[in-house]
Amino acid sequence: MLNRFTVFLLLYIFLHSIILPEDPVEQANKYFQMGKYNEAIQIYSKVKEVYPNTDWARISLLMTARCLEKLGKINDAIDEYKMLITKHRGTDFAEEAFFAIARLHASKGDTESAIKSYESYLKNYPNGQFRPIALFNIASLYKEKKRYNEAIDKYNEILSNYPNELWFYSWSAINIGHIYMIKDKYDAAIESYQRVLNTENNKFLYTLSLLYKGQAFIEKGDYKTAITIFENILKSTSYFPEEALYGLAKAYYKSNMFVMAKETLETLLTLYPNTIWKNEANNKLNIIKKRLEQEKK
Repeated sequence: MLNRFTVFLLLYIFLHSIILPEDPVEQANKYFQMGKYNEAIQIYSKVKEVYPNTDWARISLLMTARCLEKLGKINDAIDEYKMLITKHRGTDFAEEAFFAIARLHASKGDTESAIKSYESYLKNYPNGQFRPIALFNIASLYKEKKRYNEAIDKYNEILSNYPNELWFYSWSAINIGHIYMIKDKYDAAIESYQRVLNTENNKFLYTLSLLYKGQAFIEKGDYKTAITIFENILKSTSYFPEEALYGLAKAYYKSNMFVMAKETLETLLTLYPNTIWKNEANNKLNIIKKRLEQEKK
């Protein structure tokens, strides 16, 4: 005979198994993690049908969209995200859906739709969790479309509001600098690159910005400052030595310091025989050698 405790224990286990069956969303998530996206979609679809207006249904909408992304069915994924927004607009799920729609349009190369979708996200979520990346992405799309003033506005919002987001902050400053270089506004470009140099939090980004700053000084015609910058890069860091050597040689050449330019170009070709500036370096060397020979006569 079973004692009373054992009977109650078996009864509890039996009732618990009826009331709390295996979480179907968790089961579908396992399929997702295994890469079995079609199997996962089947379960998510059933959940949406059986448990509407529940967290399970909201999660299933989101995960169905993610599965469709993985399957390369981008338009279907966008439709699923739109359905999520329609049914559950006031939730965190909807915020992710707004952002995902913009991201997917961009991935398809549909720049105009991506811009509109990012603007929609930014309008609906002024303090959204994806706002820094949304600002950066839309700014980069504006830059790609040569809508430079709009790009600068979005990058500047990152600089003003997200100084602790190092990656977005630094690349926003760098990209603003690039835009000003395109506009031949070299002082403004230098000022923007300097924003990254003021942080000194990341040696890679610091050196990259310093490199761009040196290039800006070359375009400005301040070759002496450019030379100092490139020499500093070569002495103080292991980042971008090839680019720094090329920049240094270019600054020497434009300063009519042909002996130094020759030595630097030869060093560049010795250390980096397959450099992308190989042809230009050889052409410059030929010109310099002819000049130096003429000066000897």
